[in-house]
Amino acid sequence: MNEDQKIDKRIHPDFFCGLVLLIIGGGLLLHTGSDRYDFDLLFGDVSTVFFPRIILILWILLSAILIANGLRRRGPQQGHQGVMAVGLTGLFSVLAMIIASALAVWLTGLLLGGAASMIAVGAAFGYRRWAILIPVSVVLPVIVNFALGHVAKISVPSGVLWN
Repeated sequence: MNEDQKIDKRIHPDFFCGLVLLIIGGGLLLHTGSDRYDFDLLFGDVSTVFFPRIILILWILLSAILIANGLRRRGPQQGHQGVMAVGLTGLFSVLAMIIASALAVWLTGLLLGGAASMIAVGAAFGYRRWAILIPVSVVLPVIVNFALGHVAKISVPSGVLWN
């Protein structure tokens, strides 16, 4: 049996990524079904989990599509080498970046923490066009803060250090 026949029997990495996303999305959607978030859709105020439920349902549908695509794609494809090349160091660096970004937003708020997180993520993933990365990383949190905080009247994180 040669190498091409061995690769043909492997499941595409999209299947595994979709499965993980489906489990996470399903768990989050299940959590929003708790009694703490009950609301009357027809006659009462809409709960704060109404919009996240819509997003989580879309998340689950897209995860199912990714799983179906992963099952259809078999054989020697670029995805096999790309996923295997990342390894554990890539995985842990992404997890560390997510934790550091969440901590930065929690401590300093969306404006400062969001900008610092965007610059750090861009640099970690190898984006070296600093003339674009820095202005976009500064302007985008300002736009999101204005759109959510002032236009939509949704409270955005201001940071523990500023309260």
